[in-house]
Amino acid sequence: MHTTNLRAMKYSVLAAALGAALTASPREAQAQDIQLRGPLANAVSVRRLVQYRVGRIGLTPTFGITLQDQFSRDLFFGLRAEYHVTDWLGLGVWGAFAPVHVDTSLTEQISQRSPARSLTSPQSNANVAVASQFPQQVGRRNFIADLHLSFIPLRGKFALFQNLVADVDFSVFAGVAFVGVEERLAVSQAPSAASGTNDAERELIRQALNRSQRARDSRVAVAPTFGINLNFYINRFVAFNVEYRAFPFSWNTSGTDESSTRNRCGAAGNQPCTGVSDIVATYFEPNSRDQRSVIDENDRTFQFNQMVNFGLTVFLPTGPRIGN
Repeated sequence: MHTTNLRAMKYSVLAAALGAALTASPREAQAQDIQLRGPLANAVSVRRLVQYRVGRIGLTPTFGITLQDQFSRDLFFGLRAEYHVTDWLGLGVWGAFAPVHVDTSLTEQISQRSPARSLTSPQSNANVAVASQFPQQVGRRNFIADLHLSFIPLRGKFALFQNLVADVDFSVFAGVAFVGVEERLAVSQAPSAASGTNDAERELIRQALNRSQRARDSRVAVAPTFGINLNFYINRFVAFNVEYRAFPFSWNTSGTDESSTRNRCGAAGNQPCTGVSDIVATYFEPNSRDQRSVIDENDRTFQFNQMVNFGLTVFLPTGPRIGN
């Protein structure tokens, strides 16, 4: 009898505890806010942040070299100036001149290993009249000027071997560029240029084509420009930067007839054009009587011009803003 009463009492206590637990449990899960107290309450995420760009002008002497060129590589020396409205947005201009042009291996091979052409050769060809003069007819870029916007989405720290530590930021820019282009002057070769009707006519045509290789025409091409920039801060007002830039536009890089619709037509204009593009191997083939060769603005082809720049930026005023 005593054991039965004790067992009933245990069940009653367990039932009461379970009922109390169910009654105290919330019906819905609720998030609990973490309340910070002490010195970290309402504190900003970063204190005393060095704002390298906001309200400052950055002056950057630059040195750059073009990339992926077919016939001539250009070396640019310039100056970039930027004013930053905020620490992540700036407006800038850049200008550079290319006093040095370096011929590529392809240009050297064409001028040295192509089928024999000389100043006294009886054969005439508008594409390459004299092989040794080929470097003088290729296109070159003499200057670039641009207006651009810079957006700086990322910044942080850079550490090399855990010893050299520097502040770094990454920027993206885009704008419009004005490129000074130098190309071969427009030239037209008559259908009879390859053979001519007599020796005097062939000689006049040969001399005219030889001179055309050295004749130059200059213009300003307008192109979009865009790229990325990586800035390494040496101290609070000097930074080293590396920039990749692209400025695509159409131009005649080789100074040859690239427009098949103009050069693959009959002499009298009554034969259909083949529409087959010229290749380097055909540059040295003399034109036949039923073809004419015209080198002009129609021979410009689209080129994705690109380059890499190296610069050293000086920020003015020399003292940056410091956050709270």
